[in-house]
Amino acid sequence: MLPIIENFSADDCSKFYSEPSEAGLKTVLDIRTRVMREKDAALIYFAHQFDQVRASDFSLKVTQKDIKDAYHQVPKSFIKALKEAKKNIEHYHRAQLPKSWTKKTQRGSYGMRYTPIDKAGLYVPGGRALYPSTVLMNAIPATLAGVETIVITTPPRPDGSIGPQILVAADLCGVENIIKVGGAQAIFALAYGTETVPAVDKIVGPGNIYVTLAKQHVYGVVDIDKPAGPSEVLVLVEDPAYAGFAAAELLAQLEHDPLASAVAISTSRTTLEAIQKELALQFELCLRKDIIRQAMEQDHSKLLLTQNMQQSIQYANFIASEHLVLLTDNAEELLPQIKHAGSIFLGPYTPVALGDYFAGPNHVLPTGRATRYASPLGVMDFMKYSATLHYTKESLAKAEPSIKALTEMEGLDAHYSSVKIRGLST
Repeated sequence: MLPIIENFSADDCSKFYSEPSEAGLKTVLDIRTRVMREKDAALIYFAHQFDQVRASDFSLKVTQKDIKDAYHQVPKSFIKALKEAKKNIEHYHRAQLPKSWTKKTQRGSYGMRYTPIDKAGLYVPGGRALYPSTVLMNAIPATLAGVETIVITTPPRPDGSIGPQILVAADLCGVENIIKVGGAQAIFALAYGTETVPAVDKIVGPGNIYVTLAKQHVYGVVDIDKPAGPSEVLVLVEDPAYAGFAAAELLAQLEHDPLASAVAISTSRTTLEAIQKELALQFELCLRKDIIRQAMEQDHSKLLLTQNMQQSIQYANFIASEHLVLLTDNAEELLPQIKHAGSIFLGPYTPVALGDYFAGPNHVLPTGRATRYASPLGVMDFMKYSATLHYTKESLAKAEPSIKALTEMEGLDAHYSSVKIRGLST
């Protein structure tokens, strides 16, 4: 189980996050080269190699028949729950929609005009699990923003199909362009385009370390949302009565990925020891024991014993976790002290799973301490703004002397000429 660590220092934070190996970097770059050169043929090759697709008639694109058939392969209770979650997520993200504005000034007007990006690629992980919830989290803000072309890429199963849960979720969100490709190859396909995959303007969505590396490599060719790699959770807990809740939160993130990070912080050794006991008990009830065991064996997960609450908050802000659970009765009092976290869960009855699936806030979150500068996925990830400016001839004439002084200082005479040519000077 997880060890209790004392005398933790800020320098130790790097141990909570996975660094790519040289071999991993080379693999990603090799995939990029092959996708750029061979396009669809490379995607089909990697589907066989990485996803163990054995279907001889494997096709990259999901058909309308596939989507229609998917509804007959999932229980009605799942569809009902998905629709309810969709409603909550839409309500939350609709509140994020920005409004264009124009303000009149003494010399004219200026403002901001918001418009959506044209094409977005939504990455939905697969492999170890199915994530229809990620379809909702990606597609709903993109749709609300007004993106015209939305493309989902997700890994195929060995029989060459996509899980019906994914297809139903995509259909409920109005997304029809679904490509059966995962991993780094999906990111490069979305960035550069292939015969089947359209090149997009922005790629969003969580993924493993190879997906995250690929996103970082294509930044500049396209925009990306943020580093959204292996899952992370930090639980701040004091009362040993909540040790079972804390252990459950740690296991919930560790079951995602062998590279996941799970940390609990407390000023109480008794509480941390109680968490250790709960981890041992609850682990035996988990279905994904192999993944959890691998994650626990990494250096990414710890139980940290601090001297006081001030130190606990300091460490929480420095670790800057993807998910932060304030598992205390005074969570709302602590909240103003939290500066860096992707999504914050307040109190003993707000589990991360509530946010992951149902409540409304987005579960595509920055990882690897990126919460220091990045935010959860939202509507603004699919929009940008243009500045607007309008001056009259008279207003420009009043500004001319200042523009002349500034352009002369910078030695950019053509800039001043662009003002002077408008016939303002006498």
